[in-house]
Amino acid sequence: MKVVSIVVVLLLPTLTHSSFWQFGRMIKLITGRNALFSYYGYGCYCGLGGRGNAVDDTDRCCQDHDCCYAELKTCCGCQPMFSTYQFHIVNGSVICYGGRSGRSLCGSLTCECDKRSVYCFKESLRTYKKNYQFYSQSRCGVNKVMC
Repeated sequence: MKVVSIVVVLLLPTLTHSSFWQFGRMIKLITGRNALFSYYGYGCYCGLGGRGNAVDDTDRCCQDHDCCYAELKTCCGCQPMFSTYQFHIVNGSVICYGGRSGRSLCGSLTCECDKRSVYCFKESLRTYKKNYQFYSQSRCGVNKVMC
């Protein structure tokens, strides 16, 4: 738990103007759950990094999110963790806008990755298991699954 707190404090200045906060807000609005306490450190893929086999559907959502971000880096030269975007919820649906001006391609694409994951989290709420929170990475294996 101390390690998580230290990582969050160290990354906080960098992430305050990034997709990190928008993603967390989106998670809360769509699932009703707090992103940090419900998803960070969940299973083998939720949080920083990821490897091995996903432990359940929620973890597969995170694995897919990692793959989506990796694709944005490869295809478009984006840095999704540092891309900004705006979004609104209209009748329960997430509407994405890129960047502060609404014109950032990387921001828009990052928002779409986050949106896909949030809907996946919502679909997986019934199978979410609290015992996978802060899951030991040593139980995940060493191989990273290819996207």
